[in-house]
Amino acid sequence: MIPAAISKADFVIIIPPAGVKNTVYPPYGAMYIAGAVRRMGLIPAIINVDTERISNEAIIDRVRQISPKYIGFSGIVAPSYKYIKALSRQIKSAFPDRVQILGGGLSSAAGPVLKNTPIDYVVAGEGDRTIVELLAALENGVSADGVAGMYIRDGENFRHTGTRRLIARLDEIPYPAFDLVDMDRYMPDGVEFIRNFIPGIRDKRILDPRRKSKMMTIPTSRGCFGKCSFCFRAYPGIRINSIKYVFDLIEYCMDKFGAGFFSLGDECFAPNKERNWEFIEEYKRRKMDFVFRILGMRVDTVDKEILKAYREIGCWMIEYGFEAGNQKMLNVIDKRVTVEQNRQTALWTSQAGIYTSPTLVLAMPGETDKTVSESADFIKSLGLGYKQYQWSYALPIPGSPLYEFARLSGAIEDEDEYLDSIDGKVAGAGVFHVNLTDEPDAVVASWADRIKTEIDDDCLRRRYGSRVLAAFMALVKKIGIHLANGDLGAVIADKMRSLASPASPVKTPEGSVIRFRKKREMVFEDLIKDMDYKAINRQMALCEVNARLRERRNGA
Repeated sequence: MIPAAISKADFVIIIPPAGVKNTVYPPYGAMYIAGAVRRMGLIPAIINVDTERISNEAIIDRVRQISPKYIGFSGIVAPSYKYIKALSRQIKSAFPDRVQILGGGLSSAAGPVLKNTPIDYVVAGEGDRTIVELLAALENGVSADGVAGMYIRDGENFRHTGTRRLIARLDEIPYPAFDLVDMDRYMPDGVEFIRNFIPGIRDKRILDPRRKSKMMTIPTSRGCFGKCSFCFRAYPGIRINSIKYVFDLIEYCMDKFGAGFFSLGDECFAPNKERNWEFIEEYKRRKMDFVFRILGMRVDTVDKEILKAYREIGCWMIEYGFEAGNQKMLNVIDKRVTVEQNRQTALWTSQAGIYTSPTLVLAMPGETDKTVSESADFIKSLGLGYKQYQWSYALPIPGSPLYEFARLSGAIEDEDEYLDSIDGKVAGAGVFHVNLTDEPDAVVASWADRIKTEIDDDCLRRRYGSRVLAAFMALVKKIGIHLANGDLGAVIADKMRSLASPASPVKTPEGSVIRFRKKREMVFEDLIKDMDYKAINRQMALCEVNARLRERRNGA
């Protein structure tokens, strides 16, 4: 479905490119804001650069055609700062009298944004009501200082209008403006999407030719009750839509978009077991028939019976944030679960016939060779399939305890420089960009290959028995993957160059050495010495470590 052309609008929202290509997750932040603007009586429009990939010059031309009074940016934190900084300056030059507003995850970096861009207002956190009040104030020519939940430019400085109370009843928010984006770009064929995870599909429900073919991602809540150290929090806690609202939305999407497959794309799908049972029972009560996956589930909100029931109603995949396979790193992350809870839930999920792909976050403060080995052993103990896991290097994001640690430890001294550095190329899961550990760069850089090699080899040895045959099959599979990606020649050439040249400093994809590194004199292990590594210990949580660092700085 291609969005209807809009010749004129009052408020245009620009969505920056977020990676090499758009994901299957629609830009709901911008879509909800557009829905709120539409309800107040103004005309919204969306320029979705994430799907269109048009130049800044083409954006300027589009804005000129639409002629909005207000220009908004919906920016996620990692890849959008540099892009928005450049584009907002071009827009200011082309349209000096237009008001520029920023919202989305990048609002957690309001200080650097207002200092280094011509943006006038930053809407912090949940913006559905803030944007309506701000636009109403601008329309009526009155001061926006009375609108809570914003940062306002004030010459070379800025002022904060206070924290806005969160929306208690999410059901009252209008549906996102589905008509303003090309939803087809976010709705892959469901069967083909699942084959990326499960090549040999045997579930007859997935293959049922009568099922509507498209897969659609929808949210059913906002927020999370977890407090993971690497995660930035736009707002505290979790609020959930009513079960009635969720299934009404699913039925709407099935009818309007031809969706027979759903991805429930929440940070935390269910805050407790009761919510899981509510969903299961409503699915049965309405006699629904759709296949689905759950993107964000905590291990402490499910049990064996819940997982069995999910499988029976059509759940094919659940993603959990396992993050680490040792208690020390789980404590630093402030996961508030044990390694055994992670292991038991993973095994229950596999036994129920539901696919899961454990995720590891590498190079958090306190990570060592030993903790990486324990995390690899944890994945191996689950007996999962080849490449049935994920990993990423920790990346400090404004608003997170990890970002605060990076600043307190001296890794990030110039926020503008750092935020400029994490564009779409660096924000990928496989990029080592910031060293916050006590280990040398070369050691940290080696962890990704070590994780992949150990886990993949173990899987192949289990499958083929012979170590030699396993090694041969690993080579065959790697060649197959690169052939499918069309980059086999480039990989071979890169390998030959690395063999022919002497060892060089650890580099990022752009070719520069790692330049964001905590000060060597700040030893993380000294901050958590004498603490119990083997049990849940919230004193080791990064937010607590940051408090100790601030005390040291203030006492110095």
